[in-house]
Amino acid sequence: MAAKHNQLICVIDLGTTGNRAVIFDQNGREVAIAYREFPTVTEEHGQSEQDSEDWWRTTRETIKDALEKAKVDAKAIAAVSVVTQRATLVPLDAQRKPLARAITWMDTRISPSAEKFAEQVKQRVSVRRALWIKDTQPKIFTKTEKFAVPDAFLYHRLCGVLASDLSNHIYGILDRQSLTLSEPLGEELGLPVSLWPDIVTSGTIIGEVTPEAAKQTGLAKGTLVVAGGGDQQCSVLGLGVLELGIAKGTTGTGTFIVTPVEKETRDPMGVLFCNPHVLPNQWVLEGVLPGTGAILRWFRDEFGHVEKTVAERVGRDPYDVICELAANAPPGCDGLVLFPFFTFSLGILHGLGFQHSRAHIARAILEGAAYAGRFMIDTSFGAGVTINELRLDGGGARSALWRQIHCDVAGRRALYTQVDEGTALGAAILASLGTKIYSSVEEAVKAMVHIRQVHTPNEDHKETYDKQYSKWQQILMSNLQEILKHV
Repeated sequence: MAAKHNQLICVIDLGTTGNRAVIFDQNGREVAIAYREFPTVTEEHGQSEQDSEDWWRTTRETIKDALEKAKVDAKAIAAVSVVTQRATLVPLDAQRKPLARAITWMDTRISPSAEKFAEQVKQRVSVRRALWIKDTQPKIFTKTEKFAVPDAFLYHRLCGVLASDLSNHIYGILDRQSLTLSEPLGEELGLPVSLWPDIVTSGTIIGEVTPEAAKQTGLAKGTLVVAGGGDQQCSVLGLGVLELGIAKGTTGTGTFIVTPVEKETRDPMGVLFCNPHVLPNQWVLEGVLPGTGAILRWFRDEFGHVEKTVAERVGRDPYDVICELAANAPPGCDGLVLFPFFTFSLGILHGLGFQHSRAHIARAILEGAAYAGRFMIDTSFGAGVTINELRLDGGGARSALWRQIHCDVAGRRALYTQVDEGTALGAAILASLGTKIYSSVEEAVKAMVHIRQVHTPNEDHKETYDKQYSKWQQILMSNLQEILKHV
């Protein structure tokens, strides 16, 4: 079935540090983009919390901005969909109002109940967040009628439906075999099924934009709301990764390597994890090292004052200027290796000497993310999954230097698509299926995903990167047990 003419889709892309509204046409072209950052509270060691009202505030602001930039009537929007950070949790009262700040996926605090039920909740990060509230904030827990993950929170504000898809529910009390909420697990943990959002299927219509949401966002009343999914699964789809042997690599707040697999796959090392895909009856194998891109933001804010000033004067993104600074340092950074140790807790600069400049540190941040990607590719092979090609997205992929570093370190061809953020395009593809703009995922991907550039490995850099990667691995292995406590 051919696409209906000139149908637009609006995607809310709620990331870890900011919110983006993107309007796409039926060919996958970005018609308009608007972005707002929001703060994360880190007042104590391991804490990472956000005000969920900031999610909705930035949703309202970015949708209005995107509609204004697109210069289109809101009625031209065929559907709105949502893609979000995963494993973040906010407690809601009976009126579905937040009772406290949301605890994000980056929070590393462990409550007594999480320690007691360590085996049951190992990769159930949303459960760990709920147990933290239950143990440390009992008054809030008593008032809690529902726990909402970010997509459920936004769906409720958009169309009054408090629901989440499998790619987000997997971090709660979802049974991995039946893919339904587990009553036995909920009762054992004291977190019954009634506390969790309903389950919806990605790519299906779940409601319509309410009059109140229309008033606040600028969307037309009655606009269809289609279930999207978690950021990493949507990114796989948005980069057109439908075949085995191809992985998507994302560097945003963290670095992710994610590849589709035919069935649930277990990593014997326990480093990778397998989650439901946003496509029916499919799974993805994921590896993540949080904090890689967040360290570049830290560099920008603490040491990049010159680059920020230059960028402001010439109307450029300060990250672009920082990457130009990084290009002044040689591959391998004259022996300097950076390891981002789980979110904001600890970063290791190994081999720092007087010969190193700010350019070396900036490049070491870029290379550190690429070493993380290579490690996850190597670990995938150990789990029986071979990766021959990368498709890159996320904020890091906007830098040609960073893309080439990923390509060189991994030793694999790396493709860059026309759309920088595969997460949002993946949700748009799901919306195109839900609204019948396209009749199959293959048809939608063919029409909406386009390759912009192909990178091939620079063999002259291989020996240097192999040597530095060995150092990076040594740092990783010496800290692995501490990292696994928070996975």
